[in-house]
This record gives sequence, C-alpha cells and structure tokens, in this order.
Amino acid sequence: MITGMLGLGNNLNELKMRILQIQDELSQLGSPELVMPEMINMTNTLRLNEYLTKSDEKKTALNAAYADYTRQLEQIISSLLSIQVDLKDIIKAEASIIGAHDSGKAEKKTRAKPKK
Repeated sequence: MITGMLGLGNNLNELKMRILQIQDELSQLGSPELVMPEMINMTNTLRLNEYLTKSDEKKTALNAAYADYTRQLEQIISSLLSIQVDLKDIIKAEASIIGAHDSGKAEKKTRAKPKK
C-alpha cells in the first residue's frame, strides 16, 4: 500500500506541474486585444473569437487537470483513512496483549505465599 502511495505522490507532483504550466499559458494569452477603430466590426469580432477560443481551450485543459488532481487527492485520502483504520486495529490488538500480560503479572503478585 505504501508503494502505491509513493506512486500517487509522484503523479500528484506531475499534475501540479501540469496545472502550473496551463495557468502560465493562460496568463500568457493576456487579455483580449482592444478593438481597433480602423478595422471593421467583423474583423474585431473574429480577433476576439480567436482569443476566446484559445482561452476556452486553456481553461478546459486547466479544469481537466484540476479534476485529475482532485481524483489523486481523493485516492490518497482514501489510502490514508484505510491505513488509519489498520493502525487503530493494531493498537487495539497490542493494547489487549499488553493488558492480558499485565493482568497475568497482577494475579501472580496477589497470590498468598505458602507457609513453611
């Protein structure tokens, strides 16, 4: 299980890098170009449409990367919760063993010593 967790951590780092790269690409797009009065409205509309298309593609990729990242985090949390349950069971088992061992010692101490 721990080796699987290590794989999830590596994948999580890759996803984080992908998210950062997409965010950087999105910020490099900047804002839409200003309307140029010397151009006709249709040309300005086409330019805006090109920008919005690129922006939408990047945002879609970013959403997909966040979804993958979220799935990986959920898997890690699920694994951690499973480990936590296993550890609680181990602690309970060890506590009962220690308790049984200690109660055995207590019985030996309370027995009456035989008379000579």
